[in-house]
Amino acid sequence: MKTNTYTLANFRNLPVSSKEDLAKVQFDELDVLSRPEDIRVRRTNLDKAIALGRSERIKTSVILKSGDNLYRIETNILSITADSAITSNGLQIPLRCIYSVDFMNI
Repeated sequence: MKTNTYTLANFRNLPVSSKEDLAKVQFDELDVLSRPEDIRVRRTNLDKAIALGRSERIKTSVILKSGDNLYRIETNILSITADSAITSNGLQIPLRCIYSVDFMNI
């Protein structure tokens, strides 16, 4: 069986997960990012996603990680709390499971 190796360059090829699929995922208690600079970049990109989300021409792609599994959602980030991101499709995503944030023109 061929396994896909995803990098920041090809996350856009990762299939989009549904809200229902994500509701079944048990996310780890530990942060998927270990380096402070990566955590800082994640927070900066989430703040940028809120600002860009007001545009009808930009969509945010969020990569979530649980164990060895990666999940991708396409949504707009509405707000961020101390420990989660609130999306336009009603998800409350723990910050600790957000592996990457990317932006797409639509």
